[in-house]
Amino acid sequence: MGNADIRAIEPAISCNNNPALESELQGNHNQDVPVEVQERKKRNKDNRVVSFQLPQSADGANLGLVARWYHETLAHRSYIVWLHGVVSRVANVLRTIRPNSRKRVTHRTRPFARISRRRWHQTTLDSETQLLKSCWPVPQTERLFLPTFPVDERRCERYVQRTHLADGAFGRVYRVQDACEGATLEHRPHWYALKILQKSTIVLSDAAGQVRDEVKIQTICGHHPFIVPCIDYWQNRTSIFLLSEFYGNGELFHRLKSFTVQLVQLYVAELALAIDFLHNAGIIYRDLKPENILLDDRYHIKLIDFGLSKWLSIGSRTTTLCGTIQYMAPEILRGEPYGHAVDWWALGVLACRMYTGRYPNMDPTEYLRAAATGLDVQPATVPPTAQRVSAYTATAITGVERLLPESVDRLVPEGRDLLQRLLQPDPKDRLRSLLQLQRIALYQHYRWEDVRNMKILPRDLFDDECLTEMEDISFPEF
Repeated sequence: MGNADIRAIEPAISCNNNPALESELQGNHNQDVPVEVQERKKRNKDNRVVSFQLPQSADGANLGLVARWYHETLAHRSYIVWLHGVVSRVANVLRTIRPNSRKRVTHRTRPFARISRRRWHQTTLDSETQLLKSCWPVPQTERLFLPTFPVDERRCERYVQRTHLADGAFGRVYRVQDACEGATLEHRPHWYALKILQKSTIVLSDAAGQVRDEVKIQTICGHHPFIVPCIDYWQNRTSIFLLSEFYGNGELFHRLKSFTVQLVQLYVAELALAIDFLHNAGIIYRDLKPENILLDDRYHIKLIDFGLSKWLSIGSRTTTLCGTIQYMAPEILRGEPYGHAVDWWALGVLACRMYTGRYPNMDPTEYLRAAATGLDVQPATVPPTAQRVSAYTATAITGVERLLPESVDRLVPEGRDLLQRLLQPDPKDRLRSLLQLQRIALYQHYRWEDVRNMKILPRDLFDDECLTEMEDISFPEF
């Protein structure tokens, strides 16, 4: 072929068994065409294609099996090309459908060991390769409080002018001011209460779950008008921080030294609304006492410190021995399972102190001693001259002895009836719901909606003689 450009195409295969007949047909065809045209076509054909025929066998027969195999191979190759194209098109269709279907599938979550300080983007969780990336290990003291308390090493620096207010079991409370707000509020600074808890003390007391529940409950229930909300919370390497509003009037008994009948009626109603709200939310408070009741600028009550609160549905019971001993219900002191009725007993003790200035006539240590030894509480016979100087007397609850102090006889019948219904040793006989409280004589035709909307001003129900000096006010312990 010389230097001619030869292009490889599918070879022409001939299986004709009569070459002479083929030459004769070719000769007859060439007779009708000029010689120059025939030579030019032959030369162009030689330059374009290479044609060959299968060799004949020794006996003159063509190799039909080889030709058939050759054609089958070409057909199989065409099928492979077609199949490859179909697979490519199907893959492209699946890629377009995959993002839409991913929304209906539950997103993957990180393994428990892959805890990080920051939240990962969902694109990282959806990618197999991104899930393999490494992250810095988190200390155990931080992991115990994640993800409830975000880690922030510098947030506490913005709260300045710290004034120590009180000490507690896990830390201290300070009165602070936000440095970011100080530049705008020049005339009247806004104060906050910053509660700083030490992680070491919490871990040693195995109270990490208790602190997490405290923040969750106070955050969820903080919108109630008689509950102090938790504004912010975070952690650093050594401490837990809880930020809430600061109330300058302090706790209940530090600001008020005496209570009128109308004021007790209002405060019991406000506390009952807060307790009933917690119970309907599936929470038992278990630490109702004057130290956990603050007074705002208008002397309305504010409930704080949910450290002993617990998630407990209505009708359920728990057996944890906790609370302040003077306000513990008898069933707690006896070590029996108890429910939400213990909060109403504590409200009765608090109402008894506001009315008379004394606790009910029962000795909690007798119940604790009896629960430890497995014996029943026996009445104690102590002469009046040997009575203790403290608010508690040395008597135990029996069927014949008085539970209420003697000064209760000087109360109005409605107030005495309230104490008798709240301070029932048997929780089945005790007043234990807001609906039952609204039906007693003390609250007949009472303006409950005005109480709920804080339209009844406590300052109108007492005079200045009921107040204590401002320097004696301190923030409650927790």
